[in-house]
Amino acid sequence: MAGPAWRQALAIAGLTLAVFSGTLGSGFVYDARMQILVDPFLHDPANWLPVLSLRVLGMDVLDFNRPVHLASLMLDAAIWGREPFGYHLTSILLHAVNAVLVWGVTRAVCAAPIGGADEAAAGGLRPAAGLLAAAVFACHPLATEAVCEPTYREDLLVAGFTLAAVLLALGHAPAAAADPWRACGCILCSFLAVGSKESGIAAPLVLATTWLVLRRGDPPRFWATAVVGGLLVAGCFLAARLLLEPSSSRIFTERPTYVDGSLAAAARVQPRILAAYLRSFVLPTNLSADYDGTLIRGLPLPVAIGVLAVVAGAWGLAIRLDRRMALPAALVVLPLLPVSNLVPIYRPAADRYLYLPLAGVAIAVGCLLEAPWVVRRPLLRRRILEGLTVAVFALACGSMARQRVWADPVALWTDAYRKNPTGERPILGLAGACNEAGRSAEAERLMQPLLQGPPGKTPHVIVQWAIILETLGKHAPAHEAARRAAAADPRFADPFRCVADLMLTPAEADLLTRALAP
Repeated sequence: MAGPAWRQALAIAGLTLAVFSGTLGSGFVYDARMQILVDPFLHDPANWLPVLSLRVLGMDVLDFNRPVHLASLMLDAAIWGREPFGYHLTSILLHAVNAVLVWGVTRAVCAAPIGGADEAAAGGLRPAAGLLAAAVFACHPLATEAVCEPTYREDLLVAGFTLAAVLLALGHAPAAAADPWRACGCILCSFLAVGSKESGIAAPLVLATTWLVLRRGDPPRFWATAVVGGLLVAGCFLAARLLLEPSSSRIFTERPTYVDGSLAAAARVQPRILAAYLRSFVLPTNLSADYDGTLIRGLPLPVAIGVLAVVAGAWGLAIRLDRRMALPAALVVLPLLPVSNLVPIYRPAADRYLYLPLAGVAIAVGCLLEAPWVVRRPLLRRRILEGLTVAVFALACGSMARQRVWADPVALWTDAYRKNPTGERPILGLAGACNEAGRSAEAERLMQPLLQGPPGKTPHVIVQWAIILETLGKHAPAHEAARRAAAADPRFADPFRCVADLMLTPAEADLLTRALAP
């Protein structure tokens, strides 16, 4: 890279670190509290061998199917123990690296020929366009969930390895023929992506799109090796993950189900989820740690299908005018396929699913700014640049505000409860956080709506109720509630076994033990 290019890369990294620096003082929330603070797996050096050898695929542990992600958390655990600062620092640095990769891929894509009458229009990326494209990715509030919650780092890793594979492949010189080391690097990136999370299967597919769209005139040997090799290692990993998965689990006691109970019902819901995702890209004002139906509330299926049709048509026209736009389209669509409820998943919708698609949107912004029909209209381009500059500032402000939501459990669940005051998970999360923070009377009041359910059919609700009552010193009703919970789910009869099964924290287990005592 020339000197100015290095300065641009450093500027992007610096912007990312500045926007997310507030997260360094945050604690652990949501799943990180159980996986980092309670579960001993990450902190035991003896577990490095099964993780690196992939034997973890057959073990009953959290994220057994994501060994690369586990290794990154174990490295933090070896350095920082249970101190949140280091975990947040690693995630922020990964996000900064990904922002630089977005910039690098945008530069490489915009230097590619367009084809047809506009072939001569491709002359590389102008500095302002590249910086703004990367800044959109770096500052967007949609990135906060993946960055601020260390155990959601898997999406940062998938994005990093996928973008690295694309950038590495685009550096291939056609005269280099097989280019074996570069091909091996692309294959390794594909393996590391799928080893971070199942959605990493998109990495070799994005490489194939890069080949077909931008470099189809190259001798095929390098590209075929990189793509086929990536597909093979990703496929073998997923096959091993399915074959070695434990048949029973003390942690994953319930299997994921389709949204609304069936594939047909999920197919009717998924367009509404995708249309709501599109809104989040443009107007990220209603993000939540747990959507539980709120994402698609008030969005009829015909409207959702219409929105998706319009966007697909507009992007199709953009690809027809500039074939380079097909690569960011692939980065948006392909990573969403594994989390589109075609097979049952635990969380039907989440902000972190949009992290790599956000990179595709950002690269599309750079391509748009360098499109011939924009470049030929300097005044229009200037207005777009000015509008994007204002948008990046607004996104950065929104991202910093969103980071405060992820700073501690009370803030996180207060935000989720405000957006969905009738959802079970937001109520349980906020009640538990308030009880832990010494606001037990408020926690008792919050639980009231959930207690209207049939006795014995909601053991997690009854356990939370017993813990809150025991904290308030109301031992008799706490004892009754604890006994009801144990009758509904026998696991709660042994509270400290529930700690081992990652159902309760040690403090909650102690309170439940006291509540169970005669």
